[in-house]
Amino acid sequence: MTFPGNLSNQQGVAMLLSLLTLLMLTMLGVSSFHNSHLQERSAGNMRLQTVAFEAAAAGANNAINFYDSHKGSAPDELCGTLNHDGWDNPTGWIDMGSVGEASLKQRMYCLADEYPDAEGGRPLRSQLFVLSRGAVTAGGNVVSQRDIEVRLAVGDIGAAGDGCGAICFPSCNPGVFDFPNSNSFEVDGNGGPAITGGCDAMTDEIREGIRDNRIGNYIGGVITTAPGAPWASPVTVEDFRANVEAAAQEAQIGGVCQGFCYSASSVIDNGNTVFGTVGYPQITYIHGNASFGGNISGAGIMFVNGALSWNGTPNFKGLIVTLGGSFTIDGGGTGGDHAGSVVVINTEGEDVVLDFGESSFYNNGGGTALYEFNCDALWAAHALLDAAGQVMWSPECETGPGSPHEAGPGELIIASWRENIGWREEFFGSN
Repeated sequence: MTFPGNLSNQQGVAMLLSLLTLLMLTMLGVSSFHNSHLQERSAGNMRLQTVAFEAAAAGANNAINFYDSHKGSAPDELCGTLNHDGWDNPTGWIDMGSVGEASLKQRMYCLADEYPDAEGGRPLRSQLFVLSRGAVTAGGNVVSQRDIEVRLAVGDIGAAGDGCGAICFPSCNPGVFDFPNSNSFEVDGNGGPAITGGCDAMTDEIREGIRDNRIGNYIGGVITTAPGAPWASPVTVEDFRANVEAAAQEAQIGGVCQGFCYSASSVIDNGNTVFGTVGYPQITYIHGNASFGGNISGAGIMFVNGALSWNGTPNFKGLIVTLGGSFTIDGGGTGGDHAGSVVVINTEGEDVVLDFGESSFYNNGGGTALYEFNCDALWAAHALLDAAGQVMWSPECETGPGSPHEAGPGELIIASWRENIGWREEFFGSN
């Protein structure tokens, strides 16, 4: 028995299912084609980005040669020097030709360095950068672009630090240590040691001389450290002393000194003498003992070839050196403050060529003072020396890699690099 109506319905359903299947297959085909097209375009874009990046990377690898070739045309001759703010008007792009399918252009610019801060860290300097831009064009339009920025520096800007803290006893021949029994007497290493000694025997005697209830006033503690140049031997100390003496004599003859720069004999000064200021530091050399009181102040280098006593606290910014083996605080140590480093060493040992004599610290009063390690003051003192003196001594400060425009030995290196997005448009615009 047949049912024509049911057969017709079945044929209609089959046709509908066929059409739906065909539609789904068509959609899958279109989707597959679309996905393939997108993947092809994505692969093409990725390839273009890779081509542009490789061109920029080639420029980054050549940054040192680029600097050497174009440093004479840099618009700011101070770029990279200490405490320089950099510039905001760099030279324009320089076309370096093609790298494969991409074009390469480069430029230099300088930006102020804000790390680390001025308290105890490396002096602020501006840093020199080379930017390399790889680009691929099509139809006159840039379709792919990558930027790589590198910072150039010198690997070593000078001699290693002297190993000293706020107060320093570089030798290993301890004498008598009598530190103030006062909560108003502080020694601050400013991130480093408060006091350094050349060996454990020295630091043990120093700790013994500090009252147990006052050890917290020595911020950074008492640390043993191997003395760096020039404090490592009597011979290197003598070479440095002679260099400083010659510089002081030359300055004295030049008549540019406050107070005086050179004394051929011992000095007693209880007045209000000024031996340089922060803005105009100087080298002051005394060939003998020195006793200061009153409102003595100064900045730069105070070098005493003998014993040093201070009636009060030295209001001094920079490096104080006494070769007589003793530093005496007389009368309580009130007034002023010292920022920099104090070095106490004795070049009058039994065998001055091989060993130092005893180094001591005396206190004849209660003590109200602050001795603070200060990197800025020490680098200002370092700048007073000639090239030979700067090689002999440099402070124990974090210096970091120098900038190519700084004086000093060292191979030019790529200190850091990064892919730059936007390349600091806030400074230089987007072109």
